[in-house]
Amino acid sequence: MLTMENSTPIDRISNLPDELLCHILSFLPTKVAFTTTVLSKRWTPLFKLLTTLHFHYESVAWITLSDITFSSFVDKVIFSTKLIKTFHLNCHSKHSYRFNHWIKAAKQHPLENLELCSTFHYLMITLRPSNFIFPKLVVLKLTSLKVDDFISVDLPSLKTLRLIYVNFTTKDNFNKLLNGCPILEDLETRDIYCSEQRDGAGRVKTLSNLTRANISTCYVPIKAIPNVQVLHLQGLHLDREIKSFYRDFLVLQNLIHLELRFNNIHHWNDDVMKVLKNCSKLQILTITKLFDLYNQTLDRIWKNPKSIPKCISSHLRSCTLNLDGIIDGSQFATYILKNAPLLRVMKINALAEPRSNQDALKELESCPRISSECELSISFTEYEFWR
Repeated sequence: MLTMENSTPIDRISNLPDELLCHILSFLPTKVAFTTTVLSKRWTPLFKLLTTLHFHYESVAWITLSDITFSSFVDKVIFSTKLIKTFHLNCHSKHSYRFNHWIKAAKQHPLENLELCSTFHYLMITLRPSNFIFPKLVVLKLTSLKVDDFISVDLPSLKTLRLIYVNFTTKDNFNKLLNGCPILEDLETRDIYCSEQRDGAGRVKTLSNLTRANISTCYVPIKAIPNVQVLHLQGLHLDREIKSFYRDFLVLQNLIHLELRFNNIHHWNDDVMKVLKNCSKLQILTITKLFDLYNQTLDRIWKNPKSIPKCISSHLRSCTLNLDGIIDGSQFATYILKNAPLLRVMKINALAEPRSNQDALKELESCPRISSECELSISFTEYEFWR
């Protein structure tokens, strides 16, 4: 029997196939993966075989190194790697002089996943107009960047698009980007800004493949995503925006998960209930009222609809309300509890309540539920934890 004293250590990891070792290294920041080249000659050639590159300037690996060192390292790696499929670049605006150069180099490879980020959204890096032509790209994520004017877009394979803190010169350029993604399935647009609203801007074409969206309708109209299944709709004042659900009698037949986030909205009966009537298969509903500077509450004049929306009577299983106070949504919650036979969960999260609203709380807790399996959960907090 071998003992610890006379046994010879076996390097089992180094004996693994190149493909498996490269797969393991792909989960590490590129700077860390590069350090494995000093382990032995076995590891040296593996670095050039990596297909996934992650460059994050703010990571611990770079915090004590100079800007020139970071730029030189990116240059060395990107120009020596044989095949790049995933390229993530997060750097400071002071690297802007090399930023587009690195993207141009990455474009020489069959990229499938591209994630670009400027460290500070108030010091954005500008993307060149030609940086939106990738025939095989499947995932594109842009954060804290400016998009130059007169962009050319060709993203025939793109399925996922994330735009966070992105500044477009015109809305027409934003529309061009969406229209250049014919098979897009997943879209998120948050804090989008268009410097100019020029007349004659093209419209967003129908994104028939889109099934998931986290958007504001001021940039992406509801009628452009008729087949969406999961929809997060955000806006400071959604009164006018959610009207786009029913203004053109649009019915979202495939929608099963809806989340509305807003600062202020009135008329549950006129707006939210009409939205629900146009989402006949809805199963999950979340309504979040964010901080309101003027402390305006939701309309408390409740009128029962003449007919129960089909989604409530036949499909709704979960309803979550994140509100300033219980009284804001008590009548709506009561209506759901009384008319949703398949409801399993009703959650109400509210800011700490004054004693004057205790009546609404008691009414909710004693409300008869048509679903015997429904669990009612009410919680209070001093902070807006759902922001």
